[in-house]
Amino acid sequence: MQDRKYQKKKAAVEKFVKKQGRVDHSEILNSVDIDYDTLMAVLSELRNEGRIS
Repeated sequence: MQDRKYQKKKAAVEKFVKKQGRVDHSEILNSVDIDYDTLMAVLSELRNEGRIS
């Protein structure tokens, strides 16, 4: 089960990717308060949902 913190981080990553138009791990890690493992899980989930390419 995902908690509220995870959902907020997921939304922040999605917003950042849509704004920048690309997925750059280092930029996301520097801009969003998220650790690497969580970032990889979020990006995987967003790709599976079809929200990012």
